[in-house]
This record gives sequence, C-alpha cells and structure tokens, in this order.
Amino acid sequence: MVLILSWKLFNGKGSDVTVKTLWIFGNQLNENLEGFKEMDPQRDVILLMESKDRSLWKKEHKQKLVLVFSAMRHFTRELKKKGYEVDYREAKNFSEGLKDHLAAYPSREFLIHEPTDYRIKNIIEKELGSQGNLKIKILSEKPLFLVGKNEWESYLPEGGSWKQDEVYRKLRKKKKILLEEGRPLGGKWSFDTENRKPPKKGLSFPEPLEFTPDKITRKVMEKVEKEYPDKFGDLDNFSWPVTREDALKALEQFIEDRLATFGDFQDAMMEGNPWMSHSLISGAINIGLITPEEALKKAENAYHQGRASLSAVEGFIRQIMGWREYIRGVYLRRMPEYEEVNFFDHQNPLPSYYWTGETKINCVSTAVKEVIKSGYNHHIQRLMVLGNWANLLRVKPQEVSDWFLEAYVDSYDWVVLPNVLGMALYADGGLMSTKPYVSSGQYINRMSNYCGSCHFDIKEKVGEKACPFHSLYWTFLEDHRELLKDNPRMKLMYANWDRQDKKQKSNLLRRGRELLDEAKNTPDYK
Repeated sequence: MVLILSWKLFNGKGSDVTVKTLWIFGNQLNENLEGFKEMDPQRDVILLMESKDRSLWKKEHKQKLVLVFSAMRHFTRELKKKGYEVDYREAKNFSEGLKDHLAAYPSREFLIHEPTDYRIKNIIEKELGSQGNLKIKILSEKPLFLVGKNEWESYLPEGGSWKQDEVYRKLRKKKKILLEEGRPLGGKWSFDTENRKPPKKGLSFPEPLEFTPDKITRKVMEKVEKEYPDKFGDLDNFSWPVTREDALKALEQFIEDRLATFGDFQDAMMEGNPWMSHSLISGAINIGLITPEEALKKAENAYHQGRASLSAVEGFIRQIMGWREYIRGVYLRRMPEYEEVNFFDHQNPLPSYYWTGETKINCVSTAVKEVIKSGYNHHIQRLMVLGNWANLLRVKPQEVSDWFLEAYVDSYDWVVLPNVLGMALYADGGLMSTKPYVSSGQYINRMSNYCGSCHFDIKEKVGEKACPFHSLYWTFLEDHRELLKDNPRMKLMYANWDRQDKKQKSNLLRRGRELLDEAKNTPDYK
C-alpha cells in the first residue's frame, strides 16, 4: 500500500482544511476507538457501508445480517446525535460505495482500524489502494481486543510452544484480574475442573433478557427477508441487542441474575433450554457494542461483592481473557495458510442436515434446530456435538469451518478458523490444542439430557439402533493411530481400545466403516 501526503481542500468557509474519512466497519461499533479522537465534526466524515457483495460472500445466518446492519444503523443514529457527519451507504460492493462516497465527500485521508479478518483486510486495502491519491492510516483495533496485533509475536513466539493457559496467565497478571499480591485468588489459575457438572432433573435457570425489534430493526428484517430470502436461519425470534445501551443491559442482567449459576453448568447441555446460564454477549462483544475490558471488570466486581463464586467468575473471565484472545492470536500468527490445514486429510462432504436439523441423531438435530431458530449454540454444543460429529464423519475441515462461519451471529474468520480447524477438528495437528476433541456418545450422555429421547440407544455399542458416535469414535482412533499414538493425552484412550474384546472391536470397526461409507456416498444420510 502506497501512502502519500494528504491534499488540502477548500471547505467553502474560507479556509483550507484536510478532510478525513473514518471508515468504521460493522464489527467496530465503538466510540472509544482511537480514530474518533482524530475526527473534527466540522470538517471530517465517518463512513459506514453495507456491502451486498460482502454479505453474499458466505451464506450468513439471517439473524447475523440483521444484527450487524441494525447495529450499524443504530450506531449511525447515535453518532449523528453527537454532531458527527456520517455517510451511511448501502452499496453493491465496496468499490462502488467508495466511489460514491468520494464523489460526495472528496476526502484525501482515510482512517481505518485494523480489520479483524485477513480476507476482509485484503479486500479493503485493495479497494482503498485503487482509489488513487489517498493517504491511508491504519489504527489499532483496541479496545475491541486486549492484545494488539503487533503484540502477538511476544505472546506466541515463532518456534515456541503455544498454550492458551500461558497466554491467559500473562494477561491476568498484566490486567491484574483476580489476583492477590501477584498470585491467583483461590490458589490456582483455572477452576475448569469445577465447571463440568452435568444437568440434573429439575434444573432451571433465570431467563436472559430479550429485546423487541424497534422500527430500525424491523426495517432491516424486511430488507434481509426481501434481498436474502435463501439465507440460512429464521428471523421470527430475533431478540439480540443492537445498541450499546441494550448490550450493556444484557451484560448487567447476566452478571446480576445468571453468572452465579454459569460456572457449575457451563459445559452442560439441556434439550429445551438452549441458553442455560450462558452470557449471550458474544454477538455484541464481537461487533464492539461491549468491550472485553468492560465484561471482565463487571464479572470481577461481582466476585468481590459476593454475587458469584470464584469458580463461576473465573470460568467466565477465562472465556474472554483466555480463549477469545488466544484464538485471535493464533489467527493473526498463522493466516493465511491456516485456513487450508487438514492434518487428517478428511475429505467427506458436510451432511445436508447441518442446514435442516432433519436427522434421527437427537443431539445433532437439537443443536442445528436451535441454530436455525437463533443463530446460537453454546461452546460445548459447538465443540462436542457439531464439531465432534463432523470430525468423526471425516468431513473436510473447510466445509465445517464454512458452516460455522455461516451459522452463528457471533462468527467471523478470526473466531471460526482457530476454534473449528484447531480446537474442534485438530486439523492443524495440535498447534492450538493438545489433543483432538473427539468422543463417543458417552460424553454427550453424561453432559446432556439428549440421549433419553434419541432414536438411537446410547447403551448399545453396535447394530442399527446403537448410538453412531460409539463406532465412529473407535474407528477414528484406529484409523488415525499412527498420527495420534504418541500423543500423551491419547494414550489412555488407546489403552482402553486395545483392551477390548477382539470380536467387539471387529464389530465396532465394521459398523463405523459402514457409517463412513454412507456419509461419503450419501451426504444426506440421516
């Protein structure tokens, strides 16, 4: 990218000024970004653009489109109230939108904050570079992330061992979160082992806040239904916060009413209760309506005020300060090559029921139908049901990551690729996780109430009625033994497999390979 000196323009008021455009993207909706400090409302302009081409890039969930477009329009309204000049454009693509913007506002200096996604950054830099004599200034993405792009080399050094726990500890120390004299409160950094309680009969949770769509949001919903009728998902139940005010209300209600029960059951899954005690703020935080720092401080204060246990608060903080930052770092350090990883050389197609939920496998069906309805699953449904199942079926990793990108309201390249390719599928060969997160149906049975109403029998190991997770799991281990046998965290699984009766092993492998043949040759297998 070539940077040149800005031009001076006559603003019609008798003085020469440098006219600037601050281009804000749909996942940067926060006034604390440093670009706003450089804006002069009397001469400069803020650009927000809905690009139809960007929306068609993938098959994003209708609720994600509504969330982003509505939040952008609400953000524009707030900026105008504060006296900013805002150019809000609905364009066919960035190129057309930029051309029209420059015709209306002949800016010669563009400010942008570091785009979160590699692919979008390339598109934006190409489009800006094609506009001719523009001075382009790229600013930090903070406070949207705790760690800036240029800091990640020190946290994840080339040739070093990358572990989420090490990054998490460094950030806890740097931000002085849940510390006492430099040491972790409670004597340990993670209470993860205390946050794995299965659901029990009669368990219930306070309901999360829901937000009724206002006039702006309803207009966006009409637009999405008209212009993107074939997009994934439903809009009937859209209730996500689209303003900073509502996002903060959602965060506060989670802290007040639901954080206390979040920790114990954060890994549990319940049919009929998709929200449980999860915060549901990922969509808002990933577009900038809430900053990670705000969420961390509110959670930490809840512990000090006695409103939630240390294990619950630490578990929530680890999701934001640990995993959210860590996956962003892996993404920045390994793109663009990372999106093509395929350690196991899996090549099967993604089954069509990932788009419909029409399968007899109850856990998969339940998770997919919840996604269709709301654009959301919590992390264990994503990892241990949908990711696990796709991995056991040997689905090509890029088909899985594409689906995750398209299915969720909180999904972006930087979120999806490390989480799906790295953690859920182990397609990077262990760069960001220490073992493949595959399991038989026993894990799902232990951590959910899905199996009781399933067509398949969790107690049966082989046969037409047996839970298909069982045979596919053991077949996965057997077929990938050479790649995994030396992994310290896999030795126990292989020891268990090797101790099994030979006839039982033969039956499991035969059934597993039957299921794999069906998955390969009949993607609509149900």
